[in-house]
Amino acid sequence: MNEILVAQNLKKTYMDGFSKLYVLKGINLSVTKKDLLAITGISGSGKSTLLHLLGALDVPTDGKVYLDGTDVHTMGERELSDVRNRRLGFIFQLYYLLPEFSIFENVLLPAMARGKDKETAERAHSLLERVGLKERMNHYPVELSGGEMQRAAIARALVNSPEIVFADEPTGNLDSKNSRSILDLIIKLNDEEHQVFIIATHEVSIGSVARRTFCLNNGILEPQ
Repeated sequence: MNEILVAQNLKKTYMDGFSKLYVLKGINLSVTKKDLLAITGISGSGKSTLLHLLGALDVPTDGKVYLDGTDVHTMGERELSDVRNRRLGFIFQLYYLLPEFSIFENVLLPAMARGKDKETAERAHSLLERVGLKERMNHYPVELSGGEMQRAAIARALVNSPEIVFADEPTGNLDSKNSRSILDLIIKLNDEEHQVFIIATHEVSIGSVARRTFCLNNGILEPQ
């Protein structure tokens, strides 16, 4: 089946005053290579929480996450940081662009831990062109619109050619034209470079192009 990522009985509970808030109630999910998967659900349903757990950015209350058969939470922090940098890409709802760096430099940041080389710089240029920011790459975040910062964040997530990209509402701040171009890029990368995409979204357009769609409702993940 070529499973690359597996979640088993994932649960996440938070304390809300003196009571427990059960956000995820036992999520089971198998993600295969070349997958393009959409997770839908209303705001506050736990989509972002689930992405953070799958991407090893947070620790579940219970359950396991396996990457190529290895429980990610048995890894040391250095090994886990290396895995996140080399194999995983993240597109957040908030852009997290550093204001003191140009857009081009922000896109290169994930690659700097591995040593910037000519090939990486060329990929950053190519990605910025593909997301429509060729003329803006030497500008700073404060000079960009929200939609432009979102596209820069998408390019940054892709610069290391990660095997799995976790995307939290990747087109939420974009107009219809730019949203379509980002969807086309995701489909192309999934088809040609076999990058896996796990996308949390409320947009019907993303669900329509996904290979598989799930709905997160009341802490339970169900196939659609």
